[in-house]
Amino acid sequence: MYQEQRLTLILKYLDSNKEILLEEICEMLSVSKDTARRDLVKLEERGEIMRIKGGATLPTSNRELIDYKERDLTEGKEKIAKRASSLIRENSDLLMDTSSTCALMSKFMFDKQVNVITNSIDIVDLLGEFDEINTFMLPGKFNRKNRNLVGPRTLETLNDYRVDQLFLGACGINAEGLTSPDEEEAFLKKKMISCARQVVLLADHSKFEKIFLHKVCNIKDIDVIITDKDPDEEFKRNIIENNIHLIVVEEEMELFLDEKN
Repeated sequence: MYQEQRLTLILKYLDSNKEILLEEICEMLSVSKDTARRDLVKLEERGEIMRIKGGATLPTSNRELIDYKERDLTEGKEKIAKRASSLIRENSDLLMDTSSTCALMSKFMFDKQVNVITNSIDIVDLLGEFDEINTFMLPGKFNRKNRNLVGPRTLETLNDYRVDQLFLGACGINAEGLTSPDEEEAFLKKKMISCARQVVLLADHSKFEKIFLHKVCNIKDIDVIITDKDPDEEFKRNIIENNIHLIVVEEEMELFLDEKN
């Protein structure tokens, strides 16, 4: 197979999957790792991909953040959400970010007695079912894409709050910190972090090693990361070095089953 044919197939795969690993290229095209690397170098030189550790992804300009309502509610996200709800302290004050995993978390909060501040329309609606939860909606401009309220008034109102825990969603996370493709969302997340005594990040493994244009915070600004699968060793070491509590729900489940057997 000629190189141009391979490059076309790699780009076609990326259009559907957003990321591709070297091993996947080798298996899909029956080529060596050296050939796969040369193909990725060629595509990067053309500006059609961005190489990341172990593979490639589409450059930020070619990637669109999926509409909030269209994001997949995977089993991994549900496990993360359930584990996150177990960290809630009774009678505490919470801040909840707009994300599909934070919204999932709401359904596991039926037995909590807490105050919740959020800018998410869906979280307000879900928590409205529970009598013991007092919910406060942040003001602002309605963002149809993310179904939340944003803008200067949202940021200004956050100045009036100091919460025990922030539950935060992630667009992209790597060893340097969190990033977002949306400037307004990045500023809002940054402001939320400044309001919280403890920051709990909910991030499934697909968010690892993704980098977007706008920086949200440094990795050291996170206190707890809850994910569904282990990050790679280098990233995991960086998490530990920054004294971040890493909770991998898949590992916890395996340990539970081993103890049960």
